[in-house]
Amino acid sequence: MEFLNFEARMIKNLVQESKIDSGDKALTTEDACLFLSISRQTLYKLVKAKKIPGRKVGDNYRFLKSDLIRYFKNDF
Repeated sequence: MEFLNFEARMIKNLVQESKIDSGDKALTTEDACLFLSISRQTLYKLVKAKKIPGRKVGDNYRFLKSDLIRYFKNDF
């Protein structure tokens, strides 16, 4: 769990420093990992722990960029 807290703090700092327009673009798992600079395994751990909001579309997850930014700006 300590590792997840460290990862979350790192992600929060990246998102807060980001100049990227949040918009409501739906990101694939791969895009979300690239945006947050984390591995797919870490992303799935955070989704499973309900730390990151994600939506299941068929067999895949989608993440709204604005949700990812809002979550890490407000919840950590």
